[in-house]
Amino acid sequence: MECRGAGKMDNSLEFSRQKEDLVRTVRSLQVTSQNTLQKAVPLLSSQPGLGLLKPSHVQQLSQKTTQVCRELEDVGNLLLFRQDELTQNIPVPGTGGCSSLHWCSDGSLYVCGDNGPNVYLLNSHGRPSQALYCCDDDDIFLPDCVAMTRFGTVAVTDITEGIVRIYKQNSQPPWVKVGGIFKSPRGIAVDTSGRILVVEYTSGSVQAFHVDRAYRVHGVKKVSGLRGPQYICATLEGGFAVSEECGDVKLFTSNLKLAGSLSETYEHIFGNPAGICADPEGNILVADVQKRNVTLFPPTGSPICIVSNGLCKPEGITCSPFGLLYVADSGLNCVKVYKYRANPYYSPTSPRRP
Repeated sequence: MECRGAGKMDNSLEFSRQKEDLVRTVRSLQVTSQNTLQKAVPLLSSQPGLGLLKPSHVQQLSQKTTQVCRELEDVGNLLLFRQDELTQNIPVPGTGGCSSLHWCSDGSLYVCGDNGPNVYLLNSHGRPSQALYCCDDDDIFLPDCVAMTRFGTVAVTDITEGIVRIYKQNSQPPWVKVGGIFKSPRGIAVDTSGRILVVEYTSGSVQAFHVDRAYRVHGVKKVSGLRGPQYICATLEGGFAVSEECGDVKLFTSNLKLAGSLSETYEHIFGNPAGICADPEGNILVADVQKRNVTLFPPTGSPICIVSNGLCKPEGITCSPFGLLYVADSGLNCVKVYKYRANPYYSPTSPRRP
């Protein structure tokens, strides 16, 4: 018992020393930069030309400054984002393997799995509060992925029938089929304009379309050329991101143009990327089934592995603006909740912003 306590104390002291060293280094860099600036500005402003200072010196200094700024961004991200901080483990009844999640603004969570004919609504405490039975004219279907439309209704993909269904409360049948026939529809999401985005696994494409209150489809557009697309999420800029089973995550603009990939931009090697989500700050989070982890890709800086252990088969993921990450672990049939951000995110216009 004493040895374990001593070990914890030693770790705490070691972390404190590391933080002190970091603060000391950053402040030393700040003082040095200020002193250099005070000395250099009068000389550069009073003397004609650069004297002994050559263009190569300026370029070298610029490169070093860029590298220092990048390293400081990485340090800042490591201080901001937590790793492996599990706060809750929620068992999911009846799904037989939860694979898709959708977080609601009231803190509740929609969960579905491809082994059970239900979409469960869990309250903010993780307890089941409602079950949407997946039955259409006495035919039971298995929902694959779940999302919420701009009208606040639940939409799911049905990979067996190749269709998308929207839950219409107090109607018979309660599930309305929208759109035409899809080729193995998997991931589903709604972008910032309210368009429904549906991943077609077999054809390697994504369909984007609007649905009105009468469940009529408008403005169908399509992007193709993907390799085994699985999950999809809307991004902050109005576009979307798609995970590919073959080992990449592609980024698209709001007009369905390819904007790049995470593997190229961040020089990151995926195993089998699956669930994907984006938070209000523009960070993209990706679950990797093969590596059994979740990695965060910030707008600036290097990727950060925020969940590195304790996962069996991570598939669907979603996050809240309050720094919580929800991971559907289909291997253990549960939802694991992590605190991945040191402080909650508040938009500049939020009344709750401190």
